[in-house]
Amino acid sequence: MIDRILKLSFYASVVILIFLLGYVSHKYKVKKVFQSVEPLISYFELKLDVDFQEKFGERFTNKFSNTSKSINDVNFSINNKPSKKFDYKLFLKLDKNHPVLMDDPNNIIWKWDLSRFRNTEKLIPYLLFKNGDIILGRYESKGIYRIDKMGRILWKKNYHNHHWISSDDNYLYVPGTVFFDNKKDLKEKIYENSFIKNCDAKHKSRFGTILLLNKKNGNLKKEILIIESFYKNPSSREILEKHLTNCTDALHLNDVRVLDEKKASFFENGKKGDILISLRHVNMLALLDKDTHDIKWHVQGLFSHQHSPRVTDRGTILVFDNYFKNNSSRIVEIDIKEKKILGFYSGTKYKFYSVTRGRIQIIDDRLFVQSSDQGEIFEIIFFGKILNNEKCQSNYIFSSIYSGFYPNTGFSVNGKYVKDMIYIGDFYKEKLDFLN
Repeated sequence: MIDRILKLSFYASVVILIFLLGYVSHKYKVKKVFQSVEPLISYFELKLDVDFQEKFGERFTNKFSNTSKSINDVNFSINNKPSKKFDYKLFLKLDKNHPVLMDDPNNIIWKWDLSRFRNTEKLIPYLLFKNGDIILGRYESKGIYRIDKMGRILWKKNYHNHHWISSDDNYLYVPGTVFFDNKKDLKEKIYENSFIKNCDAKHKSRFGTILLLNKKNGNLKKEILIIESFYKNPSSREILEKHLTNCTDALHLNDVRVLDEKKASFFENGKKGDILISLRHVNMLALLDKDTHDIKWHVQGLFSHQHSPRVTDRGTILVFDNYFKNNSSRIVEIDIKEKKILGFYSGTKYKFYSVTRGRIQIIDDRLFVQSSDQGEIFEIIFFGKILNNEKCQSNYIFSSIYSGFYPNTGFSVNGKYVKDMIYIGDFYKEKLDFLN
């Protein structure tokens, strides 16, 4: 009995010590220490079903400042800042703020309270439900949550996740991550005679997975290891081997789209529930069979470090091409059958460039683009036709500089302006019941 008490006391002391280190480092801005212990705190929270931040933490409140109003955006000035009321509700998360819902660039109609979490900068809202619940992911770390409109945690799961997710009626399709010692953990058929065998990684390598999670409770239905899908047959294995160059993060899965019946029909032998994925480090899009997980279609090399593939109603794919050329990005339109570029938009008067992220949204016949690193959202007007850089027009809708809220962290210690990055900026056309 005494041994049991001593053991429990020891574990409790470790937990308290880790929490105190995280709290002190966060409070006094010792960032490296905090980032090191934060995953451990999250791990114990999930294991013990305890929220240390809620019980002991400092409540986070946004502090707003209008000093940024005098700063010019790349594509805006103080004289032409976006001020038009949105046609749809904007679900927005900047890197230094809580998620909000806006109806124009200067008006917040709802804010989700994330004070139960630490390091809110790394929490990405993936999906908004009509009742106000949202799915949150702890970017590049463990922790997937469903919270209600008041910020209360409905369920939480200890899975490593990455952006971006999609869903069907019952499940969330989440880009996950596992870390393997290449030789020890990878199956022999994957390791032997592959690019990976020649890697001399000092640390475990990262491999993308697809997590199918129950919407209601977060329970895992299955997990698909992407590299296994490619190595299931010689043809898809050969496709991948030609393009592997990164030993520590071979594929870098950054988007998962489950297709409905109409969008799946544009692919040869496509069927409802097939999964379209984006693999950043091999500049590739691929389609996985929903049942066998075989690679049944792919396109590679028409874009660089891409994000956010979206199948259109006319049977093409729009892709955010991050590294186009000359420090600029573009949106490309891909012919699914011919695997060629049909058209693109890179901007005429205004250019856009997002190195690390980017997101496309299609509503009816309208195309919205989130240039994440720039903190901007704009609309490309293309009248339902193939993208044409010379004929398309663009309207800038939102800039993080000229939002109606802005944290006082908008300037560095040296007085240099630091613009907020957009983690998500999705418009919602459908009625949101929780606003009634």
